[in-house]
Amino acid sequence: MIFLFSFSANIFATEKGLLSDEEWLEKFEIYLAELGSIKGEFSQIDQFGKVSKGIFYSNGSGYLKFDYSYPAGMQINIKNGMLAFKESNKSKTNFYSLEDSPLSNLLSKNLTLKSFYIENLLVTGKIATLELRTNKKSSRNSIFITADYPVPELRQWRIIDTQKKETTVFFSNIKKINSLMDSYFEIK
Repeated sequence: MIFLFSFSANIFATEKGLLSDEEWLEKFEIYLAELGSIKGEFSQIDQFGKVSKGIFYSNGSGYLKFDYSYPAGMQINIKNGMLAFKESNKSKTNFYSLEDSPLSNLLSKNLTLKSFYIENLLVTGKIATLELRTNKKSSRNSIFITADYPVPELRQWRIIDTQKKETTVFFSNIKKINSLMDSYFEIK
């Protein structure tokens, strides 16, 4: 009877696609590394509840570009550990270091989750959320990434920056595209 119950439980776990935390994290790391050059849509909710939308791009080497739709008209680029922010075509570009931020190398083919401190992995139904930090002791500079479970597909991230401000970004319609030149990620 015990054997039958154990056998049935193992079949049920396999049918439901349940994975150990380590197995899912490995699959997620492979998913991120294999994304390569991508384009998709995003919706962002900032710390004040303001919603912005736009198109994002990644070249698979950790470079990201967020082009915000009208009326925001902003552009954010992440490249070489720096975040460049420009509010409009006429404004000056502001640069911020991502030295202690998990964002600095997130969508890179060289990504290894072992380089982060994984605070938590929570699986609820077909959704997994993990918290990444660069430093175990820091409650700032955290990123909470939500993806499908058991087959990872990026859905959102919630960032808590050094000022403890939260920004949530929802991703949709992610598609592979031809390679993008590094110069595409420069703010002009």
